[in-house]
Amino acid sequence: MAIFTKDDNRSVSSSETTLIAVGATIRGEFTLESRLHVDGELEGNIHSSSVVVVGKKGRVKGELKAEKLVVNGEFEGSADCSYVEVLAGGRFIGNVLSKELMIESKAYFQGQSNIRIEERPALTQKNETPLTTPDEV
Repeated sequence: MAIFTKDDNRSVSSSETTLIAVGATIRGEFTLESRLHVDGELEGNIHSSSVVVVGKKGRVKGELKAEKLVVNGEFEGSADCSYVEVLAGGRFIGNVLSKELMIESKAYFQGQSNIRIEERPALTQKNETPLTTPDEV
């Protein structure tokens, strides 16, 4: 389990999780490569290249950028993630920008959702011939 430390001589395993337990209240700016599971209270800016889970008793308030956000407790703020899930009993208040948003039945969502559309290269036909004008013939 990673607890806000990173040894420069080792890589962070995807199975490592930073845990903020029930009863803990933390404020600040967080940058993580490991998973983050919040059962306590966390307020601030969170940047994670992995998954952030707000547990049933967890409360997160602030700006979050992560690969995936799963809300089973309370989240208030803005989330910029590839995937966002608000589970039954979870509360999301704020704005979300994501490729995919899933809100289960009995979940609470108040705010605005915008879907991130990835830029795709223009399609061209393989046998396309350029248009010519009469002067060019």
